[in-house]
Amino acid sequence: MVDEGRLPAAGPVFWDLDGTLIHSDPVHDASILHACAAQGLALSALPPLPAGASGPEVYRALFGGASEDGLPARYAAWYEATVDYVVAHLARAQPAAHAVRFCRWLGSRGVAQTLVSNSHPRIIAAALEQLDLRHRFTHLCSGDDVARPKPAPDVYLRAAALHGCAPATCIAFEDSANGIRAARAAGVTVIALGADPGLHALAGQGFDPADADAWQALQASWR
Repeated sequence: MVDEGRLPAAGPVFWDLDGTLIHSDPVHDASILHACAAQGLALSALPPLPAGASGPEVYRALFGGASEDGLPARYAAWYEATVDYVVAHLARAQPAAHAVRFCRWLGSRGVAQTLVSNSHPRIIAAALEQLDLRHRFTHLCSGDDVARPKPAPDVYLRAAALHGCAPATCIAFEDSANGIRAARAAGVTVIALGADPGLHALAGQGFDPADADAWQALQASWR
């Protein structure tokens, strides 16, 4: 559940993209299999990967390498192949209907909103066009725009700086442990969207995004 007392009185709202506003995870998974096959790694299915993982995290998990190791030259081609695939197949992904409606409702009230995602800028642009939400966001912040993507706080700190406000005045909607950790490390209040109580505990609050009553209660309590 969301603790109304923990919501900032004012400030912009930050939204994650994949899994939060659009159910695109199956497309992303297929893109990884496609890009791996192009580099000679044929997989029938992906091994468990952290939700919200960045491109370098995924690449190292599949091809080997520690986080302190530099990425090989072929990483760029691999990553570009994943982006091309997602953009070409994103029409398969369905919107997260309740979250999209809430985003539009916030926009109708004049609440400033920014998209904060680990996804490539081209994927962000394609998804927002598909959702018809681009006009709802003041800024688009990609993990590719900062030195360290989520779970590091950099992309959230950048979003707050673009709004000229303190992170503590902001609220973020996130569906993954990586995203929650990034927002909390930046000092942003987080609402976890997911059925997993572990995510709610990590964020300090949250609810199942399929629960229409929870969205209505949040709307009724919004300041």
